[in-house]
Amino acid sequence: MRHLQLVHQKSVYWPVLVLGSLLLLAATAPFVPASAQDSGLDACLAFDRTACNTVLAAEPDNLTALFMRGLAAELEADDAAALKDFDATAAIEPRHFGAQLWRHIAAASLNDSREAALTAYLAGAQQLPPWPRVLAELYLGKADAPAVLKLAQSQPQTARAEAICAAEYHLGRYASLTGNSAAAMGHFRNALATGAKHVFEYQAAARVVDWVR
Repeated sequence: MRHLQLVHQKSVYWPVLVLGSLLLLAATAPFVPASAQDSGLDACLAFDRTACNTVLAAEPDNLTALFMRGLAAELEADDAAALKDFDATAAIEPRHFGAQLWRHIAAASLNDSREAALTAYLAGAQQLPPWPRVLAELYLGKADAPAVLKLAQSQPQTARAEAICAAEYHLGRYASLTGNSAAAMGHFRNALATGAKHVFEYQAAARVVDWVR
């Protein structure tokens, strides 16, 4: 039982080591059912949308596959599909930090808004630690770049590069959403400079930088 569901209230991301889902360290969460332990889920965890579709066809309630399909759509710049999956994940598990954060981002990219939902989530998530809480606060205009980077840099050595990569990516995405494309590209390149290739945000930053080239 290797793959983790993303439902624990204190740390709703899973560990970075699981193919770089997002960024969080030290998650403690229940395992997904053994029936999901197959090559299809492995491929889904590697952001293969077709594989995620296959897993979900067999296991419609597989929260991991649903969230990962949203991330896979993000990598393909399909914000509408990503938002649909993030909304669905958050509806099933409201404590899911990743779904709450990413649906806000995807919605903002579509000139939609999930700001009220993210604000309400943070108000209720009193046990969510400063990192990664600061990432949500960034998108709500309640934290600035120095605060985000300071918290990322304060993470344990074993996870610091991954945290900084995530911080730089989200600073870039926020800058892009606010119309500062030059600053955005600088942050995306900083994310790539960490070398944390297994982190989702690294792959997302690489897609943007490669597209600009």
